[in-house]
Amino acid sequence: MQETAIVIINWNGWKDTVECLSSFEWPVADVHFFILDNLSTDDSVVRLENYLTGRSISYSRCGQDELGLRDDTGYPVTLVLNSANQGFAGGNNVILRYLLRTDRFSHAWLLNNDTVVKKDSLAQMLKYMEGYPRMAFCGSVVLDYYKPELIQCCGVNYYRYLGVSKLYLKDRIWMGVTPSELQAGDTSTRYQIGASLLADMEKLRHVGLMDEIFFMYSEEADWQIRAKSLGYGNGLAPESIIYHKGNVSTVNKKHLFFYHYNRSAIILTRKNFGLFATLTATFSLAGITAIRSRFALKAMWYGLKGMAGGWLADIKKTS
Repeated sequence: MQETAIVIINWNGWKDTVECLSSFEWPVADVHFFILDNLSTDDSVVRLENYLTGRSISYSRCGQDELGLRDDTGYPVTLVLNSANQGFAGGNNVILRYLLRTDRFSHAWLLNNDTVVKKDSLAQMLKYMEGYPRMAFCGSVVLDYYKPELIQCCGVNYYRYLGVSKLYLKDRIWMGVTPSELQAGDTSTRYQIGASLLADMEKLRHVGLMDEIFFMYSEEADWQIRAKSLGYGNGLAPESIIYHKGNVSTVNKKHLFFYHYNRSAIILTRKNFGLFATLTATFSLAGITAIRSRFALKAMWYGLKGMAGGWLADIKKTS
């Protein structure tokens, strides 16, 4: 029987990663955890090893280039030390690249380290995908970690001419949402958020990996747009629930949020929607950045730098 790989990226966030791991009921059947440390500058690796040892969870440890060179089947966790901070796409691709070289895994669950899961979250996604053979990706209902009665998102809508993504059903009370609302609206422009994203490994052999030109934001949108162009869909498993803190990587660094968000939005639009959409998105993002930053000069400057970086990025066809 094939396993599911759960892929968690850690960067200076061992406390969140430990809380995420603690939300699972160990041992977890038919699952192997890959925790990739993206060259943390704190003591994350030591802290994670102490946690695993203290919980009597056996693990193997290797560098990114050593994946697959040693037998880790006797361990439920593989701790992978990356040689650089490659961001969300690059970090996950380290593991996905290895998974594609073996037939051991049927699915890969990309899970943010700043999440807490319900015990049946994965089972519900797997069950959902069984019913849709052309589905390449499946997402969870994402509730707010700090206000768990509120929805953070049930998928994301991308507006190509504005260059912005809108979290679907954000801030709605979860218990007040009807099943029909979860699939309402124009789902052709909707993608599933990377905080909890289950990928079918067999279909990834056709879709390929995430484009590493994205360091943060929009990489999962680009990935799912590419999958749709090949006839593969994405969907939301309404019974799969996770709780997400959100924006941990840019907390207290809002200027970096505007830089990476705007850069990625321009790249996404250039790659997938053409020159006219990119031009309109550029003007839109300039105004939105000013409003959202409350005209803070540093944030506005970084937002403009991000858009310039998006225009200058060397976009290549991803395979």
